[in-house]
Amino acid sequence: MTTGRAYRPTTMVARLALSLAQVLVSAPPALAATPDIHAHRGGTVVDGKARFAEESLAAYRNAARNGFVLEVDAKLSEDGVPMAIHDATLDRTTNCTGEVRTFTVAELAGCRTDVLGSPGSPLPTRPASRPAPIVTIQALLQYARRAGVEVNLEIKNVPGDPDSDSTPAYANRVMDAVLASGIPRRQLITQSFVAPNLDVARQRLPGVRTSLLSVQAINEAFLQAAADNDYDFISPQWPVTADYVRRAHGMALDVAPFTLDAAADVRAARSARVDAVITDDPLMAARALGRRPARFFSAGAFIEGRRLIATGDLLTPRGVSARQGCRGTVTMRVMIGNLPTRSVQGRLNRNCEFRFATRRTPPRLGAPDVTIRFNGNARVLPQLVGPERAGLKPPVFTP
Repeated sequence: MTTGRAYRPTTMVARLALSLAQVLVSAPPALAATPDIHAHRGGTVVDGKARFAEESLAAYRNAARNGFVLEVDAKLSEDGVPMAIHDATLDRTTNCTGEVRTFTVAELAGCRTDVLGSPGSPLPTRPASRPAPIVTIQALLQYARRAGVEVNLEIKNVPGDPDSDSTPAYANRVMDAVLASGIPRRQLITQSFVAPNLDVARQRLPGVRTSLLSVQAINEAFLQAAADNDYDFISPQWPVTADYVRRAHGMALDVAPFTLDAAADVRAARSARVDAVITDDPLMAARALGRRPARFFSAGAFIEGRRLIATGDLLTPRGVSARQGCRGTVTMRVMIGNLPTRSVQGRLNRNCEFRFATRRTPPRLGAPDVTIRFNGNARVLPQLVGPERAGLKPPVFTP
């Protein structure tokens, strides 16, 4: 290149560069990253059918088995125990009536969620043949910690509810339960419509991810507040535009809109490049994003001499070939009591089988508990087995 003169690309090079830029800008929605899926209130609906009670342990276990993030609300009992329930009252979802804050945790043990689905949403509901108890936040988080799944926990201290508290006391009660559960910060997102609740969460658990909720789809004030406070997510009510998502990303914010209960909305959200979707029907959302659950996933762990061996197999969904579906990693988490001791990873082979090992835990501590998780791929959802006690003999799998 000659000095003293600006370099200009040739006409052909310039045209090639322009063509490449146009391709990148107009990339089809299918090339957008697949958003995470958050099971709203546990994910009460499965492929359009009401299957679980709101915020029940059964709903959360089902969501965990398919690798979804567990979205949960925290309301306080009369004696200050955070409970997994969405409303300020018990009327909509349980066989009890009255405000949650007027019942002690012992009294709430007598209340049952007696409807499947989410009454008030456009999705179907039906009576529960086996009403489920209301679970405490601490118990739910302890399950999530042992299973190794992520939780999106809303501190449900909101203006207009009868239990609204303008002091930090409410959020501190919720964070007491978080800390008592022992859940690692990497498995937790705290969300709230009220920014000071998130500030309490960060003070009590430094480094925890935070998400500012907004009941408006395009709320510029909340977007700016989330950026100014260095929160990690903005979570607006759907729909949002691709421009809004782009600007949020420019402010270093992930975007997780709620509540997307139609496949067309989920696909539109992916086209807008959101980072997560919050939905009452997470399996529907997964299918809309091109991912389906395995027809069969069996896994187990057993002790052989000085080794702890994980083994199992997966049957791909119908229409997904072994070449497409038998890909990806499997993680075994090893626990003594409630304390994870290590994680080790293997891979599916071309027959959708796996077998890998780590050193066993000290025999004097007894057989460890394990979770075994297929981490998913572009066509198949993650699958989780456990926590279960490792055996002394190889497991036998039958589809």
